[in-house]
Amino acid sequence: MAEYRKKEWPRRYKNGSHLWQLALQKRKEGRCPLEPEEVAVILRAMGYPKETQIYVASGQVYGGQNRMAPLKNMFPSLEELATKEELDGFRKHVTSLAALDFLVCLKSDVFVMTHGGNFAKLIIGARRYMGHRQKSIKPDKGLMSKSFGDPYMGWATFVEDVVVTHQTRTGLPEETFPNYDLWENPLTPCMCRA
Repeated sequence: MAEYRKKEWPRRYKNGSHLWQLALQKRKEGRCPLEPEEVAVILRAMGYPKETQIYVASGQVYGGQNRMAPLKNMFPSLEELATKEELDGFRKHVTSLAALDFLVCLKSDVFVMTHGGNFAKLIIGARRYMGHRQKSIKPDKGLMSKSFGDPYMGWATFVEDVVVTHQTRTGLPEETFPNYDLWENPLTPCMCRA
């Protein structure tokens, strides 16, 4: 973990002074998307081997291939779903690309929600509605931010934090309450008991 912090985030976790205070607070509260390298470290902590095939569903990742390099280093099987030529027919309509991402995410063995957008919530909700046959992971971004930033936390402790924290965050039914996001959890309490 110390090596990861030094290499990937040399300034972020030193003292936070380079980030304006509101951004740092939002990150600590888990209101920022996970970075590609953070997802890679979390997946490795969960026990996914480097041979795991990963598909990134999104438009352009901020920072392009440079930002994706740490994820690709930890999971070399990170590949494009299709060639540029194969995707040309989908590029005419943005919704076509989104539909392709949706179907791949919906049918994947494991889906990791890296941000709180409606697309990810809809995927988690659809997977829950279909009977929880596939694992869906909703990382605790606030806790992960603290764990990544703790200069005294070693790998074994980080792994334990990740595993324990995410035992109940894998797309299982959750009890609903007023104003709960129906997209993310379409199962009412009576459906969970059925």
